[in-house]
Amino acid sequence: MDFHLVIPILMASSVAASAASLDAMRWESRVLLIVSSEAGAAEAERQEAFLRGRDRDLSERQMTVIAVRGDEVRTLAGRSPTGLSAAVLRRDAGVGDVPFVAVLIGLDGGVKWTSRTPASLNEINAVVDAMPMRRAGLDR
Repeated sequence: MDFHLVIPILMASSVAASAASLDAMRWESRVLLIVSSEAGAAEAERQEAFLRGRDRDLSERQMTVIAVRGDEVRTLAGRSPTGLSAAVLRRDAGVGDVPFVAVLIGLDGGVKWTSRTPASLNEINAVVDAMPMRRAGLDR
């Protein structure tokens, strides 16, 4: 076996494994991802403005809000694991390099809703409130 090839492969796989993903939040929190590039910065800021001051609504629905712009990752509400990678979050949400997208990930880790335009929290709450676990009161 050529160990000169094995070492780089092991190093690459350990780096990939060390990046936290949304799987760490499964069954604990719904995640609203606000993903943007510099071209979509205005839409992302508008989406963030819709959420500002609405911590109670977000908390009642067990939502964590994470903004991803370029390579920067910021948690805007709730708690998220450390070491989140913008690339891993984009992969987990199934979005590529888009100007703007908001993605709601359910407690089960599945994508439940996406929007290419900023949405009011009332619209997002309506999606969450229609979820079977929320309606059954199992998420409290």
